[in-house]
Amino acid sequence: MNCVLVALNAKYSHSSLALRYLKHYCQPQFPDLETLEFNINQEPHAILAELASRKPDVVGFSCYIWNIELVLPLARNLRKVCPETTIILGGPEVSFDLEYWLEHHPAIDYLIAGEGEEALRRFLEVFSQSGGAPGPGMLATVPGLVYRQGQKIVVNRQEPLDLSAIPPIYAGDLGELQNKIVYYETTRGCPYACAYCLSSVMGRVRKFPDQRWMEELQLLADAGVEQVRFVDRTFNYDARRAFELLKFMLELETETRFQLEVSGDILTDEILELLRRAPENRFQFEIGVQSTNEETLEAVSRRADLDRLREVVLFLKSETTVRVLLDLIAGLPEEGFWRFGESFDFVYALRPDRIHLGFLKLLRGSALRERADSFGCVYTKEAPYEVLSTKDMSFAELSRLKVIEDLVDKYYGPRFAHSLAYLLAEGSSPFAFFNELAKRWEQAGYNWLNHSLLGLCRNLWELFRDEKPDLLPWLCYDFRKNEPRQATPKWMGGRSDRRLENELIQSGRLLQILPELQGLGPREMGRRIFVETLHFSRGTEQILFYFPPDKTVARTFSLRP
Repeated sequence: MNCVLVALNAKYSHSSLALRYLKHYCQPQFPDLETLEFNINQEPHAILAELASRKPDVVGFSCYIWNIELVLPLARNLRKVCPETTIILGGPEVSFDLEYWLEHHPAIDYLIAGEGEEALRRFLEVFSQSGGAPGPGMLATVPGLVYRQGQKIVVNRQEPLDLSAIPPIYAGDLGELQNKIVYYETTRGCPYACAYCLSSVMGRVRKFPDQRWMEELQLLADAGVEQVRFVDRTFNYDARRAFELLKFMLELETETRFQLEVSGDILTDEILELLRRAPENRFQFEIGVQSTNEETLEAVSRRADLDRLREVVLFLKSETTVRVLLDLIAGLPEEGFWRFGESFDFVYALRPDRIHLGFLKLLRGSALRERADSFGCVYTKEAPYEVLSTKDMSFAELSRLKVIEDLVDKYYGPRFAHSLAYLLAEGSSPFAFFNELAKRWEQAGYNWLNHSLLGLCRNLWELFRDEKPDLLPWLCYDFRKNEPRQATPKWMGGRSDRRLENELIQSGRLLQILPELQGLGPREMGRRIFVETLHFSRGTEQILFYFPPDKTVARTFSLRP
């Protein structure tokens, strides 16, 4: 039997955790089972041709909100070119509204709702035993299977899987994972019941055996995987277990970075003290703030101790090397445009490494989708079912937040740290500033264009030069600190010669400032430095920007006598 399992990942750099689980669970019994990973940016016809060339008996698609709109036409066309192939869909996106999928999409033969490992194994078993035509009695033995029986759609009961029965999925040669984001989990389920999320409907939290994660994380670290991204919904729900996992990862001899979704306000002091010892670039924490509005948090069944959250994030930023990402969700119940701005300002004041401004998605199976009418939520019919308006926030306001999201991605962070600090120096609301920036950005038509680092500098200067003339030296400072190759443009005050750099080298003063350059020739020294004369309101300063060979951000030195 020729079975092909297919994933359409969101990006080339992603890898499919689901396919690895299914393959390793089923392959001992079905050694010819094959997995194929594509991404949503690839040509659909080429994917179709690749699948058809294998003449599969069974094709299974792993379905999520980011790929379902591509999977459905792919399944329809596969049915046309391979009419004998059995098509089965599984994954979170098709695990709810089960009758809908088979009623509206005749190309789909079967669905697997919920956990798929044992369900797929049993399906392939009855499919093989029946010669590709399993009857109702055989199909009834497959947990979570959804299928047609005459005019009726049958939904089999799901059976939670014993996670210790799943074999290890990362072993042997892991070379194909180089330059990929590797997904990993140590638990399934979530102890919380946030109304916009599906994790809580997966039931109680179940743990994989400790010995398993110790062995697999060691293998991934030894393989030099660039990033391991945990999909545990609340990594630190069990503080003692989280401590042991973090300690294990902290002590690994590796350059691998581990990204974890944590609940910030329940991080214990013991864990925080442990994280003081974390090597640079070892951990990245994603913390879901979502909203600071008490009415909103109550409406989505979410609890949060914001004072403790603030304390924890400030500690992580000041006392550890942990990178911190803070999430917000726009379009939640009871939160209008400017109240969302208060949530934004709370997050901005904590100075995380990144602010992720997301938009509510009414996921199939989520409690909030069932209550959409209660808060006037209008959302897209097609995946990802994103909010268009609510009784508290208009479509125009959400559209403005889309522009603000883009501008936060472009300008927030180290590339424009000093320029934004100057623009916000008078204590104005960060949200009000980004709203004004978005307004001017749209008026100038910049939202229709792509922008380089230099272009972003120029745009910010053009939009604020009249009322913020002292912005220019700070833009130059940020540009120079983050650009190791390009010369500073003339409009920013740049020079066309290397006179100042040569004087610094020839006088021997450069070696006094940077003795580590001893032994390098003048030309090699010159490649690593820039000298800028910046005219601040407080006075003119000369600053040396030095780019170490292993860094892309400059170290700076004042050249004042």
